[in-house]
Amino acid sequence: MTGMSGMSGMSGFGHWACFHLGDELFALPVEDVQRVIWQLAFTPVPLAPVHVAGMVNLRGQIVVSIDLRRLLDYPERPSQQAGALLVLRNQGELIGLLVDEVGDVIALPRDDWCSPPDTLAERHRGLVFGICPVGERLVLGLRAATLCKSVPTGTQASSP
Repeated sequence: MTGMSGMSGMSGFGHWACFHLGDELFALPVEDVQRVIWQLAFTPVPLAPVHVAGMVNLRGQIVVSIDLRRLLDYPERPSQQAGALLVLRNQGELIGLLVDEVGDVIALPRDDWCSPPDTLAERHRGLVFGICPVGERLVLGLRAATLCKSVPTGTQASSP
């Protein structure tokens, strides 16, 4: 399998924080994930886009959180499924990413990442930079920088 042009030339492995959304497996570079929050209490953000789940207070910092299900047009999360919040850091900005379930941190060979196929659902194309086979599954790779673009301007918290 040919590596992606943006990742070719990098050898070895990268470490990825995996999470589930429905039946799909996603991953972010582990260095983009600052923490995981299991107990969720969101404050609504008036007039925010539908994919903004709300704000959380993280040790005095207000972090705007995105519901990845809404951003990707998935059905609403079942009421008995609380989900988890991944707090992401990108260039000094913090955002929360509400996902269904947090998985493991895994090492994936950088050369195994491929560009997403043209058949990838349109709702994924703007967010998924690549795919990587893991066993019989495909991991959909995301980047915090891309997700930060979906947060309304002026609502991101700066990390200390």
